[in-house]
Amino acid sequence: MKNNLKHITLLILFICSSASVQAQHKTNSIDIAISALAKDSSLKNASISFVVKDLDSSVIISDYNPNLSLPSASTMKVVTTAAALDILGSYLKFETKIMYDGYIDSNNVLQGNIYIKGGGDPTLGSKYFKEKYGLFLSSWVDQIAKLGIDSIAGSVIGDASLFSDEYVASTWSWGDIGNYYGAGVSGLTIYDNTLEFEFSSGPLAHDSTFVDCFYPYSPDLIIDNKVKASNTKKDLAYIYGGPNNPTRTITGTIPKGQVGYLVKGSTHEPAYVTAFELESALWEYGVSVGGNATTIRRMKSSGNYFASERKAIFITKSPTVGQIVYWTNLISNNLYAEHLLKHIGVKKYVDGSVFSSTLAVTKYWSSKGIDMTGFYMNDGSGLSRSNAITASQLVEVLAYMKLKSKYSKSFLSSLPVAGKTGTLRSIGKKTKIAGNLKAKSGTMTRIKSYAGYVKSVSGRNLVFAIVINNHNCTSFQIKKKLEIVMVALGNYNG
Repeated sequence: MKNNLKHITLLILFICSSASVQAQHKTNSIDIAISALAKDSSLKNASISFVVKDLDSSVIISDYNPNLSLPSASTMKVVTTAAALDILGSYLKFETKIMYDGYIDSNNVLQGNIYIKGGGDPTLGSKYFKEKYGLFLSSWVDQIAKLGIDSIAGSVIGDASLFSDEYVASTWSWGDIGNYYGAGVSGLTIYDNTLEFEFSSGPLAHDSTFVDCFYPYSPDLIIDNKVKASNTKKDLAYIYGGPNNPTRTITGTIPKGQVGYLVKGSTHEPAYVTAFELESALWEYGVSVGGNATTIRRMKSSGNYFASERKAIFITKSPTVGQIVYWTNLISNNLYAEHLLKHIGVKKYVDGSVFSSTLAVTKYWSSKGIDMTGFYMNDGSGLSRSNAITASQLVEVLAYMKLKSKYSKSFLSSLPVAGKTGTLRSIGKKTKIAGNLKAKSGTMTRIKSYAGYVKSVSGRNLVFAIVINNHNCTSFQIKKKLEIVMVALGNYNG
């Protein structure tokens, strides 16, 4: 009997001790913060997936629905850029080739065409790499002129055939595609595939507006301007138009009494714009061009394309993949992410379609031992609402990049720093996470997410991810609520 009582007493002590440990775990700063967030009235209809892991011990510090699959907006770029570094290599550069076919006759006439063979460089002429490219069109013209060419009998032809003609993911919203952040992928990209419209507006609300000019110029572009002046101080103009469709319909409002007011949209056919830009530069230099600028796609559509032997004139190399990843994550560049995704498809399957490219990424992370059940990838940038990922999967990708990837330094340096840089520059100022927390953010209508790293006050190296869908507050308000959670990560003293 005494032995039984002794066993019962020990059992009670063990249970109490276990309960005490669990109670301690449930009262750390992170658990308190996520519990308060989950109970917030503005999140009563929301879905939340959250995980914090200690990188050194692989122990899960805190979680909340860690395996719930949700669209995560731009934190999908973590998956894409990490895979791009590992699969393509940080030092790879993409090549844009200037070529010609035919021959140069005794009168210095090129009896043939000039080709711009795109190598899938997303940064050609980009505002983020101005110093890298300089006056690249002039360089191309100089190299053509060095061959002794005074005139060209044929045309300047843009060749974007490296990738498929699938300019945008089929799951992207029609309302996104015509705007600058929805610019699509091309094997021959130029100027961030962005089209800039300069507006002037009347002095009164509801007055008409006028498109004074647009850049880069494209002679086939048709502008259907329905924008009105208003009392707003914001750009509330929206651009609609699909890939390879030269019509751009612009609706909404801009501030009244404006001159040179800038509205940005997406280029309808980047390969054509590139060809026309070079044709214009040649004419300006004094080299005449007999035919009109065109593309391989257009020639195939009209049945006028015949393959011919080409000779290289000049090669323009892109920045490295590592440099492209840096800007992709720092400013959340959708265009760069989509190009990196398609390069992965080309590398793995010689096919730059969305299907092949996303399959390659999914299989890559699965091969690293990450459970990809519930992972659905439909683009590389996170713009598709058909994407779904769990906080656990984000954390495992981040953990792999920190601990196992040989490109760890390149990846970590691309992430915005709280209170300092990129999309996190306004987060956590004058707190323990300022200059300490590195993370990728994601924002869409009713979606907010963060995924990254932080060192706690107790010296623990933490990796975390949080994804929220369908919050009932503004984007600014949900950002402030999640800032509290991230500060709690930095303050963790366990």
